[in-house]
Amino acid sequence: MSNPLLPLNNRTVAIPETRQLDVLANMLEKRGAHVLRCPLVSILDAPDSVPVVQWLNQFIDHPFDDLILLTGEGLRRLVSAADRVGLKEAFVKALQQTRKITRGPKPGRALKELGLKADLLAESPVTGGVIASLKKESIGGRRIGVQLYGSDPNDLLINFLSEQQVKIYSVAPYIYAPKSDDQSVLRLIDQL
Repeated sequence: MSNPLLPLNNRTVAIPETRQLDVLANMLEKRGAHVLRCPLVSILDAPDSVPVVQWLNQFIDHPFDDLILLTGEGLRRLVSAADRVGLKEAFVKALQQTRKITRGPKPGRALKELGLKADLLAESPVTGGVIASLKKESIGGRRIGVQLYGSDPNDLLINFLSEQQVKIYSVAPYIYAPKSDDQSVLRLIDQL
């Protein structure tokens, strides 16, 4: 007979996630699950900080009309990069002067951590949602910053913005990298 207080009793759950791994694992274990931790992906600062710092300086010297924030992680990495080179206060001040467009709730939360809020929310938390929201706006001729999702160039969004005759300033403040070696992944597969 199963215990209603432990709905996951005798279940094995694999967690390939890196972020908040222990929080998620503890939550599942409290419900009776046996948890296999095998984070597959790590998020790291961009390996070359020079383009990120150049982008920050451009943004601070002449704040863009709009800044599209695709991820909370990206904004946090930009703030961290700015802090490392003594530009955090200036970066936040420039953010205050810029219309902030968010793809979903995570960049909104990252803005809130800075005492700011999104000015335009995507219709849905995907690139298509950002595009749908921007189609309702008059953006021709504007200077728009784009915080990329990892190192993905987001051709769909960049092509849309190019068609709108805007000046695009993209930045990739972080990358995804393997967290687990092949043997760890194979062990996880065997255990499952």
